[in-house]
Amino acid sequence: MARKKTTAPQGPALFDVKTITAPCVPALRAKVNAWRAEDYPGVTATTRRLLNYWFLTDHRLPGAGRFKYHDFQRHAIETLIYLYEVAKVRRQKTLLESFAVRPDLKLLQYDDFARYCVKMATGTGKTKVMALAIVWQYFNATAEARDDFAKTFLVIAPNVIVFERLRTDFAGKSIFRHDPMIPPELDILWDFECYLRGEGERAGSVGALYLTNIQQMHDRPEADDDEPDVMTAMLGPKPQANTQEVEDFLPRLAERGGPVVVINDEAHHTHDEESEWNKTIRRVHAAVSGGLAAQLDFTATPRHTKGQLFSWTVFDYPLKQAIIDNIVKRPLKGVAKGIAEQPSQMASTRYQAYLTAGVERWKEYRDQLAPLGRKPVLFVMMNDTAEADDVGDWLQKKYPSEFGADRLLIIHTNRSGEVAVKDLDAARRVARDVDLGKSPINCIVSVVMLREGWDMPSVTAIMGLMTGRLI
Repeated sequence: MARKKTTAPQGPALFDVKTITAPCVPALRAKVNAWRAEDYPGVTATTRRLLNYWFLTDHRLPGAGRFKYHDFQRHAIETLIYLYEVAKVRRQKTLLESFAVRPDLKLLQYDDFARYCVKMATGTGKTKVMALAIVWQYFNATAEARDDFAKTFLVIAPNVIVFERLRTDFAGKSIFRHDPMIPPELDILWDFECYLRGEGERAGSVGALYLTNIQQMHDRPEADDDEPDVMTAMLGPKPQANTQEVEDFLPRLAERGGPVVVINDEAHHTHDEESEWNKTIRRVHAAVSGGLAAQLDFTATPRHTKGQLFSWTVFDYPLKQAIIDNIVKRPLKGVAKGIAEQPSQMASTRYQAYLTAGVERWKEYRDQLAPLGRKPVLFVMMNDTAEADDVGDWLQKKYPSEFGADRLLIIHTNRSGEVAVKDLDAARRVARDVDLGKSPINCIVSVVMLREGWDMPSVTAIMGLMTGRLI
């Protein structure tokens, strides 16, 4: 959960570099600030009530004390509202013409509905902004009877682990009740259901949210030969061109009718317009009467394969600022002096000195966090499954009280970080439980890296033990 904002000291090595943002962000930031200062002209009465309730009302949660949305979360949803409702920017071409600082930006090949990207550092509460956007769209569609706003939403995750993390927020509509999102006088109009993949349709409701992961809407390849290894490792393999529908959400969306809002989590995977992910979204647009109201892309890294930020990025809260604001952890790189790799074919022997140093650092965190009732998790990344098994076995035997039995989990992944099928159930449980105090796990050993969905507050020490890339 995002931490309370406080002032933190700045380290010169980390924060002296000038932040480069997307081409539309600076002008949009100024426009939205001026619009807020003028008390939100041009919005519906419902939108005004929502903004006042969210950001100008004193909220107290049962058992949790005072609640206040972070300023950057406020600015993110205000930007979406300003663009869609006030400026009425419904195409990327209009977005660039109105706000971009460069005239030479490439236009999207497919530009048939509003598409906005919200760039927020991992761990800063993107899901809260998603939920606020859903509530804003829904109540304008119902209370204001606006046919350009949506009552139906499709939320797409890139993989099973991100799906499991989103499930904790959307299952049972919990996020809409846990956080102060719905003003009391509008609650009577809140007739909304959330459906997870595999769930059948329940009794009719005015609004609905369908949550799935993209693999459920098409088959995925085992390998990707079109992109460089470094891009595949960072962004994941492209979806396969030949598809087979395996999820029934599309006909259900079509039956409900539109417009529909599609929300992509970890949306850097949509960088290729010809990817099956984007094709799936265009199929939804074509199948639903009224098409898509908007596509909202949420990610910490909205970049194309050559590194450029998505031109449709409309809000930017970078990692550097999140660290300065104490919203996310401040990274510290430990340097182990006087030790080195040992010549051996066995990873546990080759890296033994580093493993020992990492465990000792984890023990320090464990002792410091114990009085607070918190438990740290050690994360170890290896080259391949054989090394992961070897190091996991060594840790369990060397430190049985800390990492024995079910206190250590080995997760096998492929080169791009996708969890192996045989480890999916265990990975799902960890993704759900490790931060809730339910999990006995003190250490996770993984091949290469785990991708999205593993931004867990409990992970406090990370060891990358990979040949040529010891980190």
